[in-house]
Amino acid sequence: ELPPPPPPPAGGHNIAALVLGIVLILLIVGGNGLVCLSVC
Repeated sequence: ELPPPPPPPAGGHNIAALVLGIVLILLIVGGNGLVCLSVC
């Protein structure tokens, strides 16, 4: 399992960090799904 991501810094970068985190999660979940589908 991956360690939990660090909390985003306070300021105007919260939205950017949130979007980046969501994109990373989607990429990880999508990649795992593709691997599982190709293997299974």
